[in-house]
Parts: sequence; structure tokens; C-alpha cells
Amino acid sequence: MTQNTDTPTKSAYIPLHEGLAIRKVPQSKNWGIYLKFKGQKPLQFSLKTPDQSEATAKAWEQYVLTKALLDNGETVHQPKKRLTLHQLIDELITEYLKLQADAFAIKPVRSGHEKYATEIRHWKRIKEFYNNQMRPNQLITSEVRDYFLNLETPSPTQLGRIKFCFNNIFDRAFEHKLINRDQIVDLTKIKIEKKNIENRDAFTDDEFFRLTTYAMVEFKTTGKGILHNKMCIFYVGFMYYAGLRSGEEMLGLKWSDLALNRHNDLYCVVRKGKTENYSKKHRKVILDLFAHAFLLFVAKLKHDKQINGMSDDETIIFLSKNKPDEYIFETKYSKKPDYRTTFNQWLVELREKGFISKTKNFVLYSLRHSPPCQNSCHS
Repeated sequence: MTQNTDTPTKSAYIPLHEGLAIRKVPQSKNWGIYLKFKGQKPLQFSLKTPDQSEATAKAWEQYVLTKALLDNGETVHQPKKRLTLHQLIDELITEYLKLQADAFAIKPVRSGHEKYATEIRHWKRIKEFYNNQMRPNQLITSEVRDYFLNLETPSPTQLGRIKFCFNNIFDRAFEHKLINRDQIVDLTKIKIEKKNIENRDAFTDDEFFRLTTYAMVEFKTTGKGILHNKMCIFYVGFMYYAGLRSGEEMLGLKWSDLALNRHNDLYCVVRKGKTENYSKKHRKVILDLFAHAFLLFVAKLKHDKQINGMSDDETIIFLSKNKPDEYIFETKYSKKPDYRTTFNQWLVELREKGFISKTKNFVLYSLRHSPPCQNSCHS
């Protein structure tokens, strides 16, 4: 784990009263409470503040409240949290937004350059990458490595900030007792360097054909998974031919982001993702006939009756006007589906069957830089 110079090297423990103390463990910047009444199991949880005076005040409030409950014959239990990874990240973002607002009040800066903006942006991207039902204890080494490998080539500074964000996620999960110490991923053992990310393999046309054919014909799933698998095929197909980034760029695309230019070329306006905070926030991507076809597959799957009898261009224009706020790749089960997990499962089975090389480093992001995508027109 990255060393934090603000964290004490050993636990700080400050007794306040018999059975009452505040303490801070090395893995957390926030103070926690230790509260023990006679005949009761001790209560231990975070007070959610790094300030010692505020922590002391909160500890006394909790002492008075708990004593009153016990005096009235109530049963007091150790509070349990069942936070998802998304909720945990939201907690961090909320705290950093407050810190950002406090810093801005002292020294205003132009939009996009606020203090802590980098950390907040990275946490939002991490949140977008993982399924909204994922638990902190499911964020294992392979999941963290997959995130780094799906990044567009980052600078060493970016890698450092992303690792800082992951470290804070693990520290907060440990603080809330959502994970054990041995479940904290040691990022020093994940050797993610610029050259590793640059060495991701691109799909050849033949490999991409084998991937999608297997997904359509042989991949076994049931129930909600049938619709999810179909949409995943359309998702990776569009990404392959359009050259958009996985995650926010793809999942943030709405029907209203599609239009025809004066030459009658279909294009999409990318509003989410890496370029969202740049001065030129939006970029236009001209879509070829293959990318167009995958959009039509989605349209037919989701809105077959409404578009019946329309031409290809009429279909896109109709949905752009009549379903403007619908995310193209959402399903009736999820606004932001986790297509990465399904894609990775295709690869696992294809490698087991010998249809795709086990030595090639394929990740979802590989589709962005595969042959058809390299010829996509961006402006």
C-alpha cells in the first residue's frame, strides 16, 4: 500500500471515560469510537472525522445516547454496514467535494482546475467501471488489474493518482469493517506500467469474428442474461467499428447524440468520459456502415414496433427525437450494464476451447484500437 505520511505509524488511543475512548488505526485517517458498558459487548465504529475535537464530541454524544437506550431497557447492537462499492466511492466523493468547496472559498480557480478535481474524476471513472451491485470484498487483485489494463495509456502521474484513489477505497472499506486486512489489494504487486498498457493486443478481423460468433451461437445463458448477452454483442460491435472508449463514453451515449451531417454521414457526439472536463468538451465521431448496423440491431431489439417500416436513417432520426434521453446501451434491467464481465467470460471460454490465443493480452479496451477503429473519423 502507498505510505500516507499523515497516518500514525501505530494506533492512537485516547480514553475519555470508563469504557469510552476514541482511537485511530494506521489504515484510517478518521477517528473511531470504543464504547463498552457493563454486561454489553463493546461497540466499535468510525466517527467519520479526522479532527480529534470533533471526534471527542461525537463520542460523548454516542455515549449519552447509548446509555439512555440501555437505561430504558433497549438492546444496542454493533452497527453493521452493507455498502456497495459504488456507495463507498460516493462517500469518498462527497467528502472530497466538501474539501474542494472549502478550498475554493479560500482561493477561487477556473472550472476544471479546482483542488481535488483529479481525485474526484478518477473515483467517478472507477465507479463507472464496476457493476453497481459489486461489494468492496469483491474488488480483488484481478479486478483492480483489469481496471488499469482498460485505461488509455496514462502518464506516470495519472497512475499515481489512480493508485491513491484505490488505496483510499481499500482504507475506507477496512475502516467500515467491510473487508479484512488480508483482503486489501497490495498495489505494489500489480506491475502496471505505461509499456504494459501499450502492449495490450488488438483484435484482428478474424479474432473479432470468432469472438462475436461464439457469443451469438455458443455462449450459454438464461433469464435476464439472454438480453444482456445480446446487448453486449451490440456494445462490443459498435465499439469495435466506432472506436469509442469503453465505460463512460459508450454507456453515456444517448439516441439524441446521433445525427446526420450535410453530407448525410451518420455521426455521434461524445459527451462523457475522458474529454468531459476538457475545454472542448464534445467531439464528433463519423460512423461507418458497420457501426451504423450495430445501432440498428439495438433499435430493433428495443423498439421494433415503433420503427417498423422505417429506413435506416429514418430509424435513427426517429429515436433521436422520440427517445432523446434513453442511453443506447442501457437495458430494461440496468441504465449502466456491466458488459465487461460478460466480455471477459467470452474470452475465458474461447481460450479454453483454443479459439483464441492464451498469450494475447485482450481486454475490453482492446476493441478501441483494433483495425476498424483506427480508421474511424474523429473531429
